[in-house]
Amino acid sequence: MAFDNEKKTYLAKADKSKKGGIDEKVVYLLETINALPEYYTTSSCSGRVYLWKGTGKKSETQWLKVSHDLIDEDFFETDEADLVWLRLEGVILHIACRDLPAAHLLLDKARKFYKKSCILSASNKIIVEIRGSEFMEMPLYKDGKLLFSGDFAWLKDLINAKLEKMWKDMGTFRKIL
Repeated sequence: MAFDNEKKTYLAKADKSKKGGIDEKVVYLLETINALPEYYTTSSCSGRVYLWKGTGKKSETQWLKVSHDLIDEDFFETDEADLVWLRLEGVILHIACRDLPAAHLLLDKARKFYKKSCILSASNKIIVEIRGSEFMEMPLYKDGKLLFSGDFAWLKDLINAKLEKMWKDMGTFRKIL
């Protein structure tokens, strides 16, 4: 009964994410997971691309631009004088599970699409992390100078193709759940 009460309480809480709301593209998957009696989601991201500067540590990183949608070539423009990085991150979900058998069942289904998924915590709460393997990071500007010498149209197409694959996989994963 404790799990059911935790689930009800957690799902009633307001969103505290940096974005300030749930990604539109992951809503249906979250609804599917949260409708199952063995699980509830504690955090999520449908995948994103962003420009950032800082040390890379979460507390010491400033996001300059971020998109959870397809991008255009203007996305790469910035006036920052520091070292600016481009990063693409895959889908990530944190899911509380009623018990270890439920966690293992979820992982069996998830690993067909998300090979890096794992049990993140098993002490206080059993949390499964579903993690997409799409990742890309590169320095883009240093001291205001562009470091990338390639074609921005190609880079945009590469990133958008990866984002579209992530969203397609989320839909397929939702169906098998």
